[in-house]
Amino acid sequence: MFTETVARDLRIGLRVLVKEKSFCALAVIVLALGICGVTTMFSVVNGVMLRGFSFPNADRLVSANFIDPSSATFFGVNGQISAMDYEELLPAQQSLESIAAYLNGSTVNVTVSGKPQRYTGAYITENFLRILGTPPMLGRDLTADDNKPGAEKVAILGYGIWQRDFGGSPDIVGKGVRINGKPATIVGVMPQGFAFPTNEQLWLPLYSEFPPLPRKDPRAINPAVIGLIKRDVSLDQANAEFTTIAKRLAAAYPETNKPFNTGQVQRLIDAFTPRPLRGTLLTMLGFCVGVLLIACVNVMNMQFARATLRAKELAVRSSLGATRGRLIGQMLTESLLVAGIGAVVGVGLAYLSIDWLSTTVRNLDNPPPSWITFDVDALVLTVTVGATLAAAVLSGLLPAWMSSRANASAVLRDGGRGTTSRRMTLVSRGLVVFQIVVTCVLLIGSLLQVRSILEQQTIDFGYDTNGIMSARMGLMDGDYPSQDARKLFYDRLERELRTNPEFEAVALTNRFRMVFSGTAPIEIDGKQYKEIRDRPNTNFEQVTGTFFHVTSQKLLEGRTFNDNDLDARLPVAIVNAAFARRHYGNESAVGRRFRTVVANGTQPGPWRTIVGVVSTVRMLGPFNNPGVDDTGFYVPFYSTAAGPAPPGPFVSRFATVVVKPRPGQQADALANVLRREVAKADPNLPLYFVGTPKSQVEVFVAQSRIIATMFSIFGAVAVVLASVGIYGVMSFAVNQRTQEFGVRMALGANDGTILGMVLKQGVVQIALGLMLGLGFALAIAAVAGNGIQNTLFGVSARDPITYGAVAALVTLVSLVATLVPARRATRVDPMIALRAE
Repeated sequence: MFTETVARDLRIGLRVLVKEKSFCALAVIVLALGICGVTTMFSVVNGVMLRGFSFPNADRLVSANFIDPSSATFFGVNGQISAMDYEELLPAQQSLESIAAYLNGSTVNVTVSGKPQRYTGAYITENFLRILGTPPMLGRDLTADDNKPGAEKVAILGYGIWQRDFGGSPDIVGKGVRINGKPATIVGVMPQGFAFPTNEQLWLPLYSEFPPLPRKDPRAINPAVIGLIKRDVSLDQANAEFTTIAKRLAAAYPETNKPFNTGQVQRLIDAFTPRPLRGTLLTMLGFCVGVLLIACVNVMNMQFARATLRAKELAVRSSLGATRGRLIGQMLTESLLVAGIGAVVGVGLAYLSIDWLSTTVRNLDNPPPSWITFDVDALVLTVTVGATLAAAVLSGLLPAWMSSRANASAVLRDGGRGTTSRRMTLVSRGLVVFQIVVTCVLLIGSLLQVRSILEQQTIDFGYDTNGIMSARMGLMDGDYPSQDARKLFYDRLERELRTNPEFEAVALTNRFRMVFSGTAPIEIDGKQYKEIRDRPNTNFEQVTGTFFHVTSQKLLEGRTFNDNDLDARLPVAIVNAAFARRHYGNESAVGRRFRTVVANGTQPGPWRTIVGVVSTVRMLGPFNNPGVDDTGFYVPFYSTAAGPAPPGPFVSRFATVVVKPRPGQQADALANVLRREVAKADPNLPLYFVGTPKSQVEVFVAQSRIIATMFSIFGAVAVVLASVGIYGVMSFAVNQRTQEFGVRMALGANDGTILGMVLKQGVVQIALGLMLGLGFALAIAAVAGNGIQNTLFGVSARDPITYGAVAALVTLVSLVATLVPARRATRVDPMIALRAE
């Protein structure tokens, strides 16, 4: 019986929808846009946050760390486990079945067929791949002997470089290559698609390149740690045990471990999806749900219009014995059919949008980890079906319920213009207000994101970011086994580059890609600090003396660095104008002293004497860093900028070389010249991240640009749907009042009077929707506070320009959508209107 009833409702529903082609097409398009948005964004959320890893025992994979609870911010918490900590942790912990350490995203210099190349690699302990449950497809895994300091170098290749750079040779295992300046043997090849933790191309033993060093050694590494939690151990139990170990190490080694006295064991997927990322993705999903809500409200208003037009039909069916439940069931079936067709179209559009998004993301210079994929799997389809059912019920239930309440005899007597029709009109107007409210919130959020990315792209760095060329290099221990060897090379390279007539100035810096400087809390000599948070954070950079010539920074006071500036003699620094102004006001900064400390005030660096003040350039890059402003200081290139100073020069493995072209020449034309000059100095040293600072910044804002584009699409769709909804409601209202307008015009009302009547109704709805929408957006900004502000750059979550622009745009679009049916009302022929019934 139930099956027959459903089948009959479906047949009737299909006939009705075929008859009402315009309504069906518009409703399907509107719902398809909303369902497409929800399906696309949920596939992203699923790919990043929910699906997790495809490794065996992925649900037991965890990340382990020792953290400083006092450093917690919206962006996360500071934490570290040194190599020596890891070695003590191995026998001490009992919560994890096994643990491994790794450094990801690392530089690996490989000479292939006589050509030096830089790859992104991971340095791992011998059990790393076994914990993940993914052995090499060719050859063998790493062993404990491979991971011993001083062991002969071995490497496991990724599938991609095996195919591209080694020709996919089946006998690749056992072949020799030069890695980081030393002979190495290829012992395996990983399966296609494996690139964990991020986008690594090969894997090497950790300690063969970075042996464990004393905790206080500035060259000591702090690897990340993963593990496989035991089946009978909870995360709370693991955290308790790791906290006990962290406190013991903090007490034993207070100079290095005191702040990191709390254990943190969390799901591995949570460690790879930090809070800001999760917040952004969930916000975008919320925007899509908002678009679907607007779509449902649109279809609901269409259903109200249909219900009014079908009032006589429903009254007749009721008079012939149809129960209220049967009428509601029939109308809900029609809604479900519309939503179902909309879902099919929406999923089809979602496949296209997901394909576009995946292609765009993978083509970025700095793409997300390879294990993140966007597709329509079973979970995404389940959510889509749920969204479809919700859309059907949301858009169809209220119209069906209200229209089924109508008194059949009253409807047949007055033609449908009774109290039920009036109630539907009031509800329909309220829904328009709701649409405007949601549209305002979505538009404000979208516009704030767009303005944020525009601010990132138009930052004034204080120097011409297109006017210099930079490149990164890594001097590995194979070719440069000591700090003296690295210093000799850096000095020689700088001298030789200066002789090239193509370069006006040459310098070295530790700034990564000319985008990321370091940051540290400082203490000003003579000032007292009661609380940890009282110590101001500032930017720092290690540079050679000619750096300021390259960046065209003016020397405002004092001098630049010279070869005699060594920490062993007198620790010195040059500060920027912002630093001098903040800490010394109008007084001279030269001769004053300051030092760096860690976040809790321990591990102080040496007191540095300020010898110069230069003009301010932005050192931080296009990113938020709470508590850090434009203040900054520079130390000599062979100094340690933060932390205790070593007894001799500190020479980093990594450096960024920057060159300024001679007058009249473009900086981006220097890339090949710079490569040739470095190859002369060392044929086995690859340069990487070659480009102008502007191009480097573009790499890091590209992902933000994609996010801003998606927010813009959400906002645009919301505006279109809202305008369609307003137009539809006003058109229906005009049609319902055709006779009234005819009578008024027959009695002498002019076009202006009729136009004013219609516009008044629309303006009231628009004004109410704007007031509630803008107020609701401000309330969200107030409640969410820092959570929203930290996702924005250079623009406030309460930015008046954004709110004003949204108010103007929504008002304009809404008035246009109201004006069109209002003008149609003025063209009503009174005689035709009076004969309409």
